[in-house]
Amino acid sequence: MQPTPATSTGKLLGTYGYGKALIICLLLLGSIFIALAAFVGYLSVASTAQFNGPKHIFTFTIGLLVVLGLIMFALVPWQKKLRTARYEVYEKGICQIIGSQRDYVPFAEMNDLYLFASGQTAFAGLTNNLAYRRNASEPFRRVNPHLKGLFAFMEQVRDQHLEERLPVVFTTLENGGAVQFNYLDTTQVWGKRIRGDFFDISTKPLTVTRDSLDIDGRKVSLQSLRGVDLNQWTELVVIKDESGQTLLSTVGTGIISFDLFLNTLHNLLETPQVQADNAVGA
Repeated sequence: MQPTPATSTGKLLGTYGYGKALIICLLLLGSIFIALAAFVGYLSVASTAQFNGPKHIFTFTIGLLVVLGLIMFALVPWQKKLRTARYEVYEKGICQIIGSQRDYVPFAEMNDLYLFASGQTAFAGLTNNLAYRRNASEPFRRVNPHLKGLFAFMEQVRDQHLEERLPVVFTTLENGGAVQFNYLDTTQVWGKRIRGDFFDISTKPLTVTRDSLDIDGRKVSLQSLRGVDLNQWTELVVIKDESGQTLLSTVGTGIISFDLFLNTLHNLLETPQVQADNAVGA
């Protein structure tokens, strides 16, 4: 395995991997269930003369224990698949390591950083999954809730992605270009939480230029926006124009690269105000 060159990645901030405790527990439970089935089978033979009840009780108990044991063993490969990767977070990128293969993605090239909730916390909206890719031509690399130190990992990735990607976005905007973000409407966000199919999604575009925002084909001037409201209780991001009309209302984590989008929009909205204040002061 060749180490990733420090000159291209910056300082190593953290190394993260998945625990093996659940896999060990599944193997132990499977073994216990099978052992109990064997023990009950032995008792059914040894106590034939003394037992006057229906014989099918033994058969049912043995069958149930064997099925439970096989279920535990069957879950092991699935759980191993969820835990194959390790991650190294650097100042300038993230490296996914599976076996001897290293897959490094610079934050500056990471167009899509996707946050979502799954499991028991899904309806509470607690973000416990992170997926990333350069663009739509690549599959998402998913980091699931079983990662040790998950929330420290997510905080590092979000912070470094914002720090490295935001200058790239503003360079594009200053040169007269447009930057496209994508979002899921609220119905899709809740739908995927219920179904559990987090990547079967259909996104809508949010295109930002230096002086406008295009929301799913509707272009509005940034100067006409009242601002961006983020409700911590309902998770909703609401964008309204100066007349109070709602232009966008969706769950925050439904916006791909959520932090980057909000910071980009915030900085663009602040700039005209700063310029106006300076003009008044002059």
